[in-house]
Amino acid sequence: MRDSLVGRVLHGSTGVAYHLRDCIGEGGQGWVFRANWGDPSGHVVVVKVLRPDVVATEALRRFQREAEVLRRLSQGTPNPYVVRFYDHAVANVPSPFGPEPLALPYTVLEYVHGTTLEAVLKAEKRGLPVARVRTLCRHIALALDAVHQQKVVHRDLKPSNILITTEGGSEVAKVTDFGLVKLVDVNLARTTALAGASLGYAPPEQYEQGNERVSPRTDVFSLAAVTYEMLSGKLAFPFIEGENPLLIVTRILNAPRPSLKKVRANLPPELETNTQALDAFDRELMRAFAADPAVRHATALELSNALEPAFRMAMEERPAPPVGREVNPFEATARASDAPALPPEAPQRGSGLQPRAPAPESVAPGPVDVPPVRVARGSGNLPAAMSRESAPPEVQAGNPAAWSWQVVGAGSAPDLRAATFVNDGEAFVVGPHGFARLERGRWKAVSMPETVPATAIRGLCPLGGGSVLAFGDGGIVARIAPSGAVAVWRVPDSEITFHGAVSHDGTTTLVGERPFRGTGPRSVQAATSGVIAQFKEERLVVVADANACARLRGVARLQSGKIVACGDWGTIVRLELGVVDQASAVCNGHLTHAAATPDGGFVVVGLGGHALHMNAQLDAQLEAVQTTRDLVSLHVGADGQAWAGSTQARLVRRSQGSWIRMSGELGISANIIAITCGGRWVRAVGSDGALIQGVLH
Repeated sequence: MRDSLVGRVLHGSTGVAYHLRDCIGEGGQGWVFRANWGDPSGHVVVVKVLRPDVVATEALRRFQREAEVLRRLSQGTPNPYVVRFYDHAVANVPSPFGPEPLALPYTVLEYVHGTTLEAVLKAEKRGLPVARVRTLCRHIALALDAVHQQKVVHRDLKPSNILITTEGGSEVAKVTDFGLVKLVDVNLARTTALAGASLGYAPPEQYEQGNERVSPRTDVFSLAAVTYEMLSGKLAFPFIEGENPLLIVTRILNAPRPSLKKVRANLPPELETNTQALDAFDRELMRAFAADPAVRHATALELSNALEPAFRMAMEERPAPPVGREVNPFEATARASDAPALPPEAPQRGSGLQPRAPAPESVAPGPVDVPPVRVARGSGNLPAAMSRESAPPEVQAGNPAAWSWQVVGAGSAPDLRAATFVNDGEAFVVGPHGFARLERGRWKAVSMPETVPATAIRGLCPLGGGSVLAFGDGGIVARIAPSGAVAVWRVPDSEITFHGAVSHDGTTTLVGERPFRGTGPRSVQAATSGVIAQFKEERLVVVADANACARLRGVARLQSGKIVACGDWGTIVRLELGVVDQASAVCNGHLTHAAATPDGGFVVVGLGGHALHMNAQLDAQLEAVQTTRDLVSLHVGADGQAWAGSTQARLVRRSQGSWIRMSGELGISANIIAITCGGRWVRAVGSDGALIQGVLH
């Protein structure tokens, strides 16, 4: 039927002929044709035709409502941000189903040469420049203001209903699709519209029976959702294709409001680090996102005006970081080393926990006293690592007096957020000024695209072959190759924050937190829940919630292939066939890291010096630790040696069911944020850029 209309001439309400050309769009209720006004070479217009299979009372009423709204708007003060209305009529065309002609209502509108905001956002894949968002937001608000003055509520504002064109050399936004002319699909397994509203953009009152609370404040909510998406490139209220729309509506009603500060990785560069502007945006957007319409701004223009200070703050020129620090964040801390290669790590883990401020330390009892330790300090080479030797006798390796230590480059890179070790013992780190890689004893800056801002990264995980996985706020996951090439792995939920990761044979598992979206009772009182995401190569295959805890922090892959994770309040969970199962709550402390052991079990460490071992059956045994500092890094070597690093530069080693402090006082106060080890050596990175190496004599 659609194709048979191409080439036909429809006669309008005043006798004007509209020559239909190609079909340029279609939806659940109609077709959109490009046409010529008056004669085959006349002015180009758009003709929207209602499909014959939906010419029912409700569908026809909504179609006629749109025509009436546009007619009223065209009779008022001209508005350049609303698509112009020309005509509305009914065409009688031959029916392919019988002798009786079909009566097809149609509307003639302005032809806008351009694209939709939806297409623009898909092409950009991140937030638009702030100045551009400011202009488009203002245009949309002015369009809605004109609509509201006619006592009409749009009720279906979304990026696909906003056209972007150029007039007089300037970009212009035009609002279209008035009157909710969308067929309501009652198949809840497939629809992206419910009660005539587009999921993710319509507020709760639009789904209420009778729509009695629908008002201009309804469009304010939608404008806020569109503005959030323009700034971040992310849906304000995301959903998974095929998800029950009723669950989405429940989230919009009850879940925490979207925050731009949680999706910094996707924001335009001028906004991502501008905390003052972000606070201003979030304050007004959260008000506009209120579930109660009475709390929102009264009009779209009021919202636009309220956002203006935030736009101005984000567009102000800000001092650039010191020259060189953004490009090369660290001073050289050591000359090129002749140290032989360190053994590869397997499985490979990463985490970027931000520890608590240290409390006064009390040392837990243990079988070995901590003697004075030999520490060499300076800026020279690290001692050669004993890379291929087998594990030494435990009576020797477990004796702190048998280890000597060297600390290089303390204070060279303050406030590192995360670090990991890759091939040959090279460290890869991220801090407030960017990324860097330690190659042959020297820091080398690694430049990143804007899609991977250092400020959003909470953890790093080695992927093998020298590649590193960076992860953190806003669901950001990115693979960084040794060449510097970056591949961003897509996660559909921008409200996820990842804290830990493990990778093995092409399968990467990440753990973290996101806003709690359930409705049932919980054993924890928190606004967030743990979350696990799993990738096969770069394809996301699992996103699962761990609702029994507020967040997950560490993850490990056991020898059996099982995935286990640890988190707040002693939570241990496992992932089996894509489903999260809580194994136990083993203590009251927050557990930060997990690592598999050769016996088929795993060790876990956490805040306050907590440590425990769990066997393959997930039976837990708490273990004594010779520090009460927060344990913020963990590594189990190929030979089964387990080392952990803490705040205030403590290094502990697992020996016969206890964790012995091996390093004594190293003369630094940094946190040990990454650690690796071999048979007779251990190497670590401090949060101040210090490189620490211990050698067993």
